[in-house]
Amino acid sequence: MPFEPKDNTFAFFVNEKKSKDNQPDYTGQGRISGEDVKVAGWKKTSKKGLDFISCVVEKKLEDMPF
Repeated sequence: MPFEPKDNTFAFFVNEKKSKDNQPDYTGQGRISGEDVKVAGWKKTSKKGLDFISCVVEKKLEDMPF
């Protein structure tokens, strides 16, 4: 059964295809205000030493199935 996100949610999965440091550690998909989106996240550490995930959300192209 394919992943079907609820509106205004998304899911991250470990990027098992990562081959370069600048590629995201996590990738995923979701739906924001009824539009399908793709998401990417990078593990980072703040200047105060706190771990966090920096994220990018992009509109999903029509021909990209879930």
